[in-house]
Amino acid sequence: MGLIQGRRFPKVLAWIAVAAFLLSCSTMAPTVHQDPAKTLAEEIEKENAVKPKEPEPSAPPAKRAEVVKPAPPSPVLPPPRPPVSKPAPPPRVTQVLWDSVNLREGPGTTHKVIGNVKKGTTLTILEDKDGWLHVRFRDGKEAWITRIATSEAPKIAPSAAPSPPKPKPM
Repeated sequence: MGLIQGRRFPKVLAWIAVAAFLLSCSTMAPTVHQDPAKTLAEEIEKENAVKPKEPEPSAPPAKRAEVVKPAPPSPVLPPPRPPVSKPAPPPRVTQVLWDSVNLREGPGTTHKVIGNVKKGTTLTILEDKDGWLHVRFRDGKEAWITRIATSEAPKIAPSAAPSPPKPKPM
């Protein structure tokens, strides 16, 4: 005979139901029964009670007016001037003193003759090297000429020149 068919099934089922009930009761929060009249009276009392006034939000404290001193005026500086470059010295010039002088490709008699120039011709000096002048003509051509044939020739000091013979006393 099985459990379901016998008399034991209703008893077991009853015990399971009781156990489930007790288990569910133990997990429930206890209910506190209050007197409804008392609860209502407490609520009314709370509402009518004088509550301490909360401070009203006030405006932020007024700031004292600060005296702001104006910044001193910045000095007015003149605009920067461009750097002053010294003007180039005027070009040196020389004149040919000899009747005719050879012009060369470089400084020295070993360089090729490329032309000649006559007395009184004015030349601009570009360079001075070993007794030779690198010169430019008015038309832009350049050449080398010996210094001694120009007004740049070294001057002979009067003391170095031969003096005329002194007359002999008689």
